[in-house]
Amino acid sequence: MAWSRGLIPHGRIKAAGLAVVLAVGFSMLTGAGSSQAADTTPMAEDPGPVGSFAWKGFNWQKRFWGGAPMYNASWDANNVSNPDANGYVKLSITNPTGSAPKGAEFQSTREGFGYGTYSTTVEKDVSALQKEVVWGCLFTYDPAAEPGYTEIDLCEASAWGGGAAYGQNWPVTQGHGYWFDATLPPGQGNNTVTFGVTNAPILTHRMVWEPGKLTFETFAGEGYGGTLLKRTVLQGSTVPLPAKEQIHFNLWVTGGGGGDAAHVAPESVTIRDFSFVPGIPLTAPTPTITGTAAVGSTLTANPGAWTTGIALTYQWFKNGTAIAGATAATRVLAAADQGATLTVRVTGTKAGYATTTKESAPTAAVVAGTLLAPTPTITGTLTVGSTLTVNPGTWTSGTTLTYQWYRSGVAITGATAKTYVLVGADQGDTMRVRVTGTKAGYTSVSKYSANTALVS
Repeated sequence: MAWSRGLIPHGRIKAAGLAVVLAVGFSMLTGAGSSQAADTTPMAEDPGPVGSFAWKGFNWQKRFWGGAPMYNASWDANNVSNPDANGYVKLSITNPTGSAPKGAEFQSTREGFGYGTYSTTVEKDVSALQKEVVWGCLFTYDPAAEPGYTEIDLCEASAWGGGAAYGQNWPVTQGHGYWFDATLPPGQGNNTVTFGVTNAPILTHRMVWEPGKLTFETFAGEGYGGTLLKRTVLQGSTVPLPAKEQIHFNLWVTGGGGGDAAHVAPESVTIRDFSFVPGIPLTAPTPTITGTAAVGSTLTANPGAWTTGIALTYQWFKNGTAIAGATAATRVLAAADQGATLTVRVTGTKAGYATTTKESAPTAAVVAGTLLAPTPTITGTLTVGSTLTVNPGTWTSGTTLTYQWYRSGVAITGATAKTYVLVGADQGDTMRVRVTGTKAGYTSVSKYSANTALVS
C-alpha cells in the first residue's frame, strides 16, 4: 500500500495482463525449483495449486514476472528462498550491477481466503530499512476486483524515498489499512493508519477480517505476549468484500520521494510464520470454574457471554490431560482427582464463524472430601439378654461403615457388629457405640452415639 506518499498500490498491474503472466508462471516456474524444505505444517484443506514451494499449509508462487510496484519492474524469483530448516522464508533485494536492484515477492496459489484471522511473524528491524525500500509484508490482492483489488495491508513499512525531493524528512513508518478505490490517490482511495517503528528485531502481526470491520494488531516479539505496538480498528461500508484474493509478501524499491532507488544496497527480511484461521471470530470470554476443589464436590464451568447462537461443548482436564468422558458443564470430583488441579476448555461453534476454544485457569489442588456423617442412635431394651441395634443414619453414598460397642466408655472386645446382645457383665453399666465411615478420596470420620441409661 502507498499510505500517504503518493505512490501506487502494491499490485497495480492490469488484471488481464497479470492473469496471462501467472498462467505462464505456474507452468514454467522459471527460476524457482520445487521446495525441499523442512516445514512439516499439515496442508490446509484448500492449499491452492502446486507452485514454487509449500509453506505453512499452503502452496506459494515466487514472482519472476516484471511490473509494479517495483520502480524498475525488475523481480527475481531467486530472491525468495525456500523454507529453511526452521521453516523460515527469506526475501532479499539484490543489486548485482550496483545500479539495477531486483525485488522479491511471493504469493499464495490459493485464490479466495476471505473472512478470518491472518497472522505472520517477521524477523526484521524495520527501523533500519533503507529509505527507498518498501517491506510489503502481508497483504491480500485480487487483480480482477476493481476498483480496490480487495487489497488489505497488514504490516507495510517504509520511508517512501525519504521525502528529500519534497524538502522533507520522512521517517520509516508502519501501516495498517486497505484500498477501496485504487483509481484515487492515497488518502482518498484508501483507509490507512500509520505508526512509528521500533527497533524490535521480531514483530508479530495479526489481522481479523469480518464483514464491515478490520482489526489489526502489531506486537513486539514472537507471538502475542509482547508489547502491543499498535491496534487499529477500521469499520464501514468500504471494508473490502472477499473475492479471489491471494496473499502476498514482497520487498521492493520505490522510485519516489527523492531517494536513490538505483543504488540501494542488498536488503533482506525473514518471515518466520504465517497462519490463517477461516471464519468470523466469535466473542469468546475465558471460562471460570465455581465449586469446592474437594473429592465429591461438583465443579461447574461458567462459559461467560459468547456470541448469540453459539453451540458450546466442554472438556475437563486433570493436570493438563483430558479426562475421558468428562464433557459436561459440571464435574463431580472423584477420588482419582485428589491432589490434581483441574481446568475446563469451552469450545464454541457457529456456522460461518471460526471455531474457538477458551480454557479456564486451574483450580486449587483437589483435597480429600468430607463425608456426610450423622450421629448414630441405639434402639432396644436395656436388659440382659436383649439386643441393641445401632442406627448409623444416612452417610455419603458408597461409604463403608464399621462399628465398635463400649461398656461405660471401655471398648468391648469383639463387639464390632451392627447389633449387640447384652450380657451379665453389662448390668449396671451404660452402653455406647462408635460408627466409623471410610471411602476412597475422603477423610475417615468416626461418630459416637449418646450413652444409654444403665442396663438392668
